[in-house]
Amino acid sequence: IGGLIAASGFVLYAIASGTVEARLALRVPPQQIAMAGLGISLLAGLSAGMFNTPAFSGHWIFLGAGEGQKGFPISNVIAFDIGVYLVVMGAILTLVFALEEEI
Repeated sequence: IGGLIAASGFVLYAIASGTVEARLALRVPPQQIAMAGLGISLLAGLSAGMFNTPAFSGHWIFLGAGEGQKGFPISNVIAFDIGVYLVVMGAILTLVFALEEEI
């Protein structure tokens, strides 16, 4: 749902101002957003293999953790959800921008 809601804002902006302006506001091509999301989801799904546990078992990693510090906690489940969010947003924007440019 989140990816659809995020994409809908850019879709409305594209309808109001044109796809060129919407692409400039997005700053990154939607295909790259979708591919980054696919990569994040794939890595999150395969991360259970590093821990020798069943697929999609929850594991926490602390980014930036140093000696005696916790760092920023991120779970492979959250990473998978972020990846799906980006895939949906990128796919919808790719489709809508392509259709808008043909009209």
